[in-house]
Formats: sequence, C-alpha cells, structure tokens
Amino acid sequence: MAGLPRYFLRNQVTSYVLLFIERDGSTYLTSLLENHPDVQAIYERFAVLRQEGQTAEQQLAWAREFLTPPLVGRAAAVGFKTKLVDVLDKEGFARLLHETGCRVIQMQRGNRVKAVVSRINAKRLHDASGNWNLYKESDRMPPLEVDPAQFDQYLQEREQADETLEAYVSRLQLPKHKLVYEDLLTRRDATLSGVFDFLGIHRLPVEGKTLKHTSDDLREVILNFEALRGRYAGTPYAAMFDEVLVPQAA
Repeated sequence: MAGLPRYFLRNQVTSYVLLFIERDGSTYLTSLLENHPDVQAIYERFAVLRQEGQTAEQQLAWAREFLTPPLVGRAAAVGFKTKLVDVLDKEGFARLLHETGCRVIQMQRGNRVKAVVSRINAKRLHDASGNWNLYKESDRMPPLEVDPAQFDQYLQEREQADETLEAYVSRLQLPKHKLVYEDLLTRRDATLSGVFDFLGIHRLPVEGKTLKHTSDDLREVILNFEALRGRYAGTPYAAMFDEVLVPQAA
C-alpha cells in the first residue's frame, strides 16, 4: 500500500561513502540523497570528530557502527561523505570499507578554476554567516577582487588534491561511481538516476537544500576577471574562466 513505511533486511542494504575534496557539490548531493525516503545520508562526521580531537580509532569505530546496518531497518542505503584530508587513518579506513562491503561515490569537479573561486567565496560566506554553503539569498556574497597569488596557491593545491583522491580511490578497488559536479548541474535527473542505480534504490524525484552560491559566469563574480584570466593565457585553465554551463532539458 502506498505511503506505508518500507523495511529492509541487512543483506538488502547498500553501504556507501562519498569521497570528495571541497566545493564539489557534495553537500548538495547529500541533501538530495537525504531527501530520498530509503536513504540515510550523513554529512561530514569525520570532520566533526577530528575537530573534537577524537582519534583515528574513534573515527573508524563510528564508521564501522554506522556502515553496519541493523538486521531490519528503514534504509536501503546508508552512507556519509568525507574529505580525504579528514580521514586520520587512511589505510585503516580502506580496510574498513572492504570489511563492510562499501561502495564508493567519487565526486569531482571538472573546472578547477571555478572550484578555486568557490573555495574563496565559501570562506567569505562562512565569515559572514557561519555557513560554508548558501541556504538563503540574503546571505549571497557580492563580487570580489581575487588575490592572484592566493589563486595560484589554491589552484596548485587543487591539482594535488585531485591527484591524491584519484590515486586513493583507484587503490581501493571497490565498486565505484564517479560523479562530475558539472553533470549534476546540467543533467541533474539523469545524473541522480545513475547514483540511485549504483546504490540499488528506486528512482524518485528529490530536492536539495543548498543554493548555488557562485555564479557560473565568473565575469559576474570576479572584479579583476580579465587580469586574472590573462595570467593563464595559453594554458588549459584559460578556457575554464570562460565556461558557462547550460542546463539540459529533462
């Protein structure tokens, strides 16, 4: 009967972890998954434990308990998201993912330039509102002048972080679903359907909580846009400054 709660046996439940760097749309994706009635999706618990001064063993103990579903429960998929830098024992975490039969969603962002601008903008938002993500229009930050030296540093850090995450996920050799943030923006329904299929849950319409903070047209965000783009003339990053995504029809 429609509307009745659904229950799942332990062997019917998919455990997953969402691995990402930052400013990859992971909060948006998690809020979408959280909106699905058959999913239990947790945010960055590892980061919270780390900030509280908890140990690697305590991180893993929490993850082991969370990723081990009850004999009968309400969720068909359970998982959480974490940045790799917040995992205190990466080898121990890899072993735990294997022990629990975990699936891996690897989230990435194709446009590193926009990832860096989003990182800078998120810090401004956090300083002003206490939130790293935009939840209401009144908190939206105005355009800014980007410090070129800071931008260079963040771009190098992003390159290294992308390589490190890619290598870690590859070494895991677990069932993996790679999700590109730009696809979530331009082909949301089709991209979500791929995630739902990977987790073994029904495809349902869901809505997220966060708003896109940084305009996709960087000319509307960066006051010194031309000068900053000029620094990367002749590199693959030049085209990333000009990219403006167009959502596709469902």
